[in-house]
Amino acid sequence: MTRQARTPNPMNPFDGKPGFINNLNRIVYTFTGPAQVGIGRKEEPYVPPADPHCPLCGMSMALHTIDRSGERTQLHCPEH
Repeated sequence: MTRQARTPNPMNPFDGKPGFINNLNRIVYTFTGPAQVGIGRKEEPYVPPADPHCPLCGMSMALHTIDRSGERTQLHCPEH
């Protein structure tokens, strides 16, 4: 009884590559498949809001000052 030669899967990027880790990846890839990238449909490009609001105080971002002079960027909310 002879063993049949395994036919490589053309969709598996680890097939035919030498080494233990590639062999392990080849086996795992048959169960997991490729990485799930995206949401499965075409996404519309991001459109920023015309008048964004501050996540901290809720006022318009145009009224705020952004200080980028230091090590960390700071957002200064206007006085109410």
